Amino acid sequence: MNSIDDRLTRRLHDIVDGETGSEPPVGALIERGRRARRRRSTALVGSTCALLALGVGTALTVTTNSPTGRPGVTTEAARPEPVSPAMRLVSAAAASENISYRMRLTNSGPGGLTYEGAFDPRTATGYVRAPQDDSVMTELLINGTRYQGGERPLSPLPADKGPGETYGRYGQYPGTYNRLFLYGDGNEVLGAAEPDPAALFAALKRVNATVTENPDGTLHFTYATTDRDGSSSTTGDVTLDRDGRIAKVALTVTWQSTAKGRLDSGTATSTLELFDYGVDVTVTRPTDVVMIKK
Repeated sequence: MNSIDDRLTRRLHDIVDGETGSEPPVGALIERGRRARRRRSTALVGSTCALLALGVGTALTVTTNSPTGRPGVTTEAARPEPVSPAMRLVSAAAASENISYRMRLTNSGPGGLTYEGAFDPRTATGYVRAPQDDSVMTELLINGTRYQGGERPLSPLPADKGPGETYGRYGQYPGTYNRLFLYGDGNEVLGAAEPDPAALFAALKRVNATVTENPDGTLHFTYATTDRDGSSSTTGDVTLDRDGRIAKVALTVTWQSTAKGRLDSGTATSTLELFDYGVDVTVTRPTDVVMIKK
């Protein structure tokens, strides 16, 4: 293994073990990967991450040449340490970084919406749609410019919904953006996984999540939060695809709150699916646009 791979391996261990007094430098690791990819082909780094993710549980057998009449000498290389679940998640996050994908977020319960879209973090271009009974909420991102509006509903309007919606009109927000905002604010675990799945590990680290492995090989995490109005406990599972990228994040949240002056509680589930990595994402600017002032 060369010095670059040595540093990468040590850095992955540092992130998992935690560094006293500092946040996990996932961004620094990713930036280091970008610089390395510019200097040499991605094949070596990709194979290194793949080996880390898979654990390389088999031993290497080497047969040495011996003089005639002497039996061959067989030596067995030391087995590598088992890869921890947290290390697998770091490797999956790195493999999912800076590449386009399609997504689907499904929320359970009354009023739960399903969001579908695609995003390319390299060009800050993508879209997400959430069908409702009176419209299809739509957010567009084109080279960092954000638009939000509503399209016609997929089914006829309900009887209690009257006219008044201007379909196809979008508000254009000032400034530039690098993520979609319609279904996540970036501070929660699912929100952090979009538009950059590589942020998932950092988000779990931030909430002090415990990462383990399920019997079927999927990754499992748990964490709890508390504020002045209540508390919540979250369990989740992360499924990887055959390329070692994040394919699905499933969450179950049990919560209780006194924000309304009484004790309320409940359970909610959400599933974020990421697929078609590397897809070409093209978005056309809407024609009916109104500028939004700050």
